[in-house]
Amino acid sequence: MSRIRAINEKDKYQKREAILDTAEQLWLENQHSVVSMDAVARAAGVAKGTLYLYFPGKEELFLALHERHVSEFFSRVVYYAGRVSSMDTDDMIYLVQGFIKDTPAFLPLASHTHGIMERQIPVEAGLAFQERIDRQLLEVVRALQVHFPLLTAALMLQSYALLLGLWQLLRPTPVKIKLREQDGKMVCTEDYFEMLDTALQALWCGAFAQEAPSPGIGS
Repeated sequence: MSRIRAINEKDKYQKREAILDTAEQLWLENQHSVVSMDAVARAAGVAKGTLYLYFPGKEELFLALHERHVSEFFSRVVYYAGRVSSMDTDDMIYLVQGFIKDTPAFLPLASHTHGIMERQIPVEAGLAFQERIDRQLLEVVRALQVHFPLLTAALMLQSYALLLGLWQLLRPTPVKIKLREQDGKMVCTEDYFEMLDTALQALWCGAFAQEAPSPGIGS
């Protein structure tokens, strides 16, 4: 594979995106093993030294990929919110589930990223990442408040925690699959979207109901 040197900002951006595309594909193929910088460099057709110019290490590379996923989802929500005259919780759940289905690396990588954020990402890099995500989150909240006036950033964070936590509980692992074969009681991925729908509906409807003023006596 030929190696083309990035000589301007557009070229650098395109090469960075190509590296992230490669890393995402390798992640999908090797979730149960460690994806090395050597493997990413070979698959992307770049020198290992070039790869380190874009990402200081493997952890920063996969954090950047997770950030790209989050940004893509936020962009999808903002675009949708600005295109329709009204939205309800079904529309929001449709967007969430559609993105998860379109982006199979999102949930496993999000789970992995939260682990490395605590142990292996430098504090300064973690803070910068969080600040960028927070700015985008506020933009999403503002866009959605046109349709959900009582929506808060806290509710969005609770929703994210719910969808990630459910996936971590329900995702198929060798142990869970074996247990299911034995007693038929262990739920796995095929149950995820149905349970996510129910849980998000309860969370959002409950949050908005709590904020609504209580009717007076005799009203």
